[in-house]
Amino acid sequence: MAFWTLYKREIVSYFQSAVAYVVLFGSALVQGAMFTIILSLIVESNYKEQSILQIFFTWILFWVLILVQVPLITMRTFSEEFKLGTIEMLLTAPVREWDVVLAKFFGALSFFLILWLPVVLDLTALQLFSTPPPPIYWSQIGLTALTLVLVGGFWVSLGVFTSVLTKNQIIAAVLSFAFVFAAFGLSTLRYFRHTDANLLNWISYVSTPEHLENAVKGIFDTRPIVFYVSVTFFMLMLTKSILEARRLKG
Repeated sequence: MAFWTLYKREIVSYFQSAVAYVVLFGSALVQGAMFTIILSLIVESNYKEQSILQIFFTWILFWVLILVQVPLITMRTFSEEFKLGTIEMLLTAPVREWDVVLAKFFGALSFFLILWLPVVLDLTALQLFSTPPPPIYWSQIGLTALTLVLVGGFWVSLGVFTSVLTKNQIIAAVLSFAFVFAAFGLSTLRYFRHTDANLLNWISYVSTPEHLENAVKGIFDTRPIVFYVSVTFFMLMLTKSILEARRLKG
């Protein structure tokens, strides 16, 4: 019961923030531009080797957008509570630290997923107004959506963790960007020459771009699911431990 109350509080707080609307508008604008550019290139060159989903979700601009989104979404989760002094009131209420952490995590993750709803609208419009309409591959769509949720969950958990470390939202955003960029940057190691085969296997296991690339091709693999669920839970455990330490210290 406490979780749902806190979760609804988090969702409402996002839509009461001017920054949230700026991020929402900016994301929709960039996604629309990306979709339009890709569609124009496909039509003009009669490109048939990849679907629009495959190009969209493997384009570097897609990753740049997420790298910007996550810090802006998560920087306020705990930092604002510390700055305003409302965290003491929250932690002295009859709620568990897990309720607080999970409510803030799922609130941020929900808003992150809302930011990607314009893609759904773009695909729907493409299906409705194209003659003939492009074929729909539900396996690709489902796996892409699942992978986006898993990746978003992990990266949001990193942002929530950095937010519990400081009362300064700017510092929280910078730390979040650094953590998320490091997680993304591990995948680039596969492009280095003379990389050990065992290291390449490990990189493949943690490579977010590779996971999404496989998803948009319709390739199902359980390893990314295990990986993202595990690391997300670990980061939330760390966040809960730090929050509990702060409560005991206070």
